[in-house]
Amino acid sequence: MPLNARPRPANPPGIVLPVAVALLLLGPSPSCSPAQAPHDAAAPGDARSDADTGPDVPVCVPFKLTGQPCDDACECLGGLCLLNEYAPFRFCSRPCPQGGSYCEPDKPGGVYNGLCVDFPSDFRVQPDRFCAPLCDTEIDCLETGSPWESCEPVAWKGNLLYATLPDKVCISPSAQGHDPVDPDTCEGWEELFNQFAEERLACLGYCEFLDACQHLPVSQSAPCCAFGCMTAMVDAKGNVDEKWFKNARCYFDQYQAFQGTALVCTKPLDVCGESPVVP
Repeated sequence: MPLNARPRPANPPGIVLPVAVALLLLGPSPSCSPAQAPHDAAAPGDARSDADTGPDVPVCVPFKLTGQPCDDACECLGGLCLLNEYAPFRFCSRPCPQGGSYCEPDKPGGVYNGLCVDFPSDFRVQPDRFCAPLCDTEIDCLETGSPWESCEPVAWKGNLLYATLPDKVCISPSAQGHDPVDPDTCEGWEELFNQFAEERLACLGYCEFLDACQHLPVSQSAPCCAFGCMTAMVDAKGNVDEKWFKNARCYFDQYQAFQGTALVCTKPLDVCGESPVVP
């Protein structure tokens, strides 16, 4: 929900929170400690903790709103940086005590920009209750900087969770029910694109060419290249960018055709006619 959006009541009609519960909505302390216990390594679904601090380590200051992309929990005003089945990327959120209620504003005195969602028992990653970003239109979701698919009433696997509420949230329905893809390793990304066999093959082959012929940055793995290729080629509504597909397929075909020759890395560049783009 944009910062200039209209203020909202503290909770939807008919929901009254006791004082003890309301205190839970105050969020994390200004010390920027994660809302969950720190982990040795970030795992899907976990709130990422800030790195060890010391005299030479910059202090992480929270500044991101619910729904915005994140790498660590300390970046988020709500204290959570989540990677789960709700979206195929990390996003800021905050803990909340009761599904169907408005979350405490990320900024004191600000508008209510989150809806507390309590997911069903088949939501496989904890926490299974957290704040989702409120929105009026898809533009609101785009303005978060995260690639949300749509702005619609909160639902899980096509089933509305709060049918009587008029509010909408930023949501990515295609990710629901799938294991989240860790953007650090990109393992399991292919599950999100099971119905796009030809496109997956093109991206895998294209990134194999980029990797073998040293076009990939040292910091980027071939799986993350392929995942980036697919997200660039197939939009959130399942529409395929044919130019992307044909270009990736051209490089893949030429790379395969000249295996075992001195032209394996140069012929694709000559035939496909465009400099390779790293996804």
